[in-house]
Amino acid sequence: RAQFEALNGLYVETFGFPFIIAVKDHSKDGILEAFRARVKNDRETEFNTACRQVERIAFLRLQGMLPN
Repeated sequence: RAQFEALNGLYVETFGFPFIIAVKDHSKDGILEAFRARVKNDRETEFNTACRQVERIAFLRLQGMLPN
């Protein structure tokens, strides 16, 4: 938990918005790896990545609402 909090603090400080990731697509280790990699991005790249993650989250939620 401490790693997540430290990385999220650095991320918000760097980009000015919270870390966004579709957790259903990742393990705990995968999320930590993504944090470490994405915090190195420039702001434009990371903003675009975060937007794609929002789209993925929306897709997964809508998919979950539809009948099989």
